[in-house]
Amino acid sequence: MRLLVVDFDYFFPVPQDPEDPLVPLFAWAHFETPYYLLEAWEERALAFLLRGLPLPGVLGWEGFWERFAFAPGAVLYYADSNALAFHEAVRQGVEEVVLLDAHHDAGYRPLGEEPACDDWMAFYHRLGARLRVLYPPWRDPSREPEPRVPLLRAVDPGGPVEGTFHRAFLCRSGAFVPPWNDEAFLALLEASPLPKVALEPTPRRALDLEALRRRAREEAFGLWILEGLRGRGPRRP
Repeated sequence: MRLLVVDFDYFFPVPQDPEDPLVPLFAWAHFETPYYLLEAWEERALAFLLRGLPLPGVLGWEGFWERFAFAPGAVLYYADSNALAFHEAVRQGVEEVVLLDAHHDAGYRPLGEEPACDDWMAFYHRLGARLRVLYPPWRDPSREPEPRVPLLRAVDPGGPVEGTFHRAFLCRSGAFVPPWNDEAFLALLEASPLPKVALEPTPRRALDLEALRRRAREEAFGLWILEGLRGRGPRRP
């Protein structure tokens, strides 16, 4: 049985060149806690808005499911955390895992007793499954630490993915992908031709972007006044 696993952060490009001036804006901690799933994104959004930069978005998810062939009776499971790719309902009978992800999820630290979002692939290795990860075209695999278990790694060449899949799993990775991209995630989920089973809820997160934009304008105006008082001359935002 072949399992297709798709992490939504596959579609969320981040700068790969250390010299890119935007890199500091993406220097985010990633923990799957309520704070990092929602509240942390407020300050991260402000970092872009205060600089007059667009909020980073997702790319390339339209028409994605057309790349895959699914067996009759295949089901799509979904959740926020990729750790649930090893859920009992998902892993039963799996002999091969093909992962499309910006990370290999095969362990970056000593493995724990229970699968986490960064090492669940190692648990499939323990079951004897063959493992393969396809990175998005924007991702530089050399920036990833070596996996703790054997698996094939390559940059996704695009086009149809060979073979037939008997089961699929999709995660939102809300600690990695901002809430302002939730609409695209839900559209990708809805576009799947498979019956869908939720392993945990993935509702649209309530981040008030208009309030953040107002705050950014107010803070920019305050900075303009402060610069004027310091004698740096008027520079109206």
